[in-house]
Amino acid sequence: MRNTMVLVRTDNFQKASIALADLVRYGGMQIRGDPRIIPPALSDWAFEKISGEKPRRRFRAHVIAQIDLPPAKAIGRLMDIHPPAHILVIPPDTEVWEELIRLWSTFEKLKGFHPPKRTKAEELRKEREREEREWELEEF
Repeated sequence: MRNTMVLVRTDNFQKASIALADLVRYGGMQIRGDPRIIPPALSDWAFEKISGEKPRRRFRAHVIAQIDLPPAKAIGRLMDIHPPAHILVIPPDTEVWEELIRLWSTFEKLKGFHPPKRTKAEELRKEREREEREWELEEF
């Protein structure tokens, strides 16, 4: 299966890790595999190819990760949250995606990133939502 990718561009790798954690926690996305660090020049090239314009700002940290959502849904969820980074969604049917996958094994893994664990409050909320859905189904 071809996973959608997200390109995270920010000032440092700590902010990149926080942005990825926000995608998981608030965006409901799942990170597939380990996020990877990519060279700034490749990041700028990918940005230019996907957005159609040159990057206006230089960033120090460039991270790529594969996610479990289709591109349209990922973009919609990104618009709902405001992670501390510039994030670009890369669809699997693009030249950029093909090039990044080809080079994937050459990129260094992002150290220190661990997907956030669900808190007790989140677990309780999920349980309540599940019970409400079951209750609605029983009413019919």
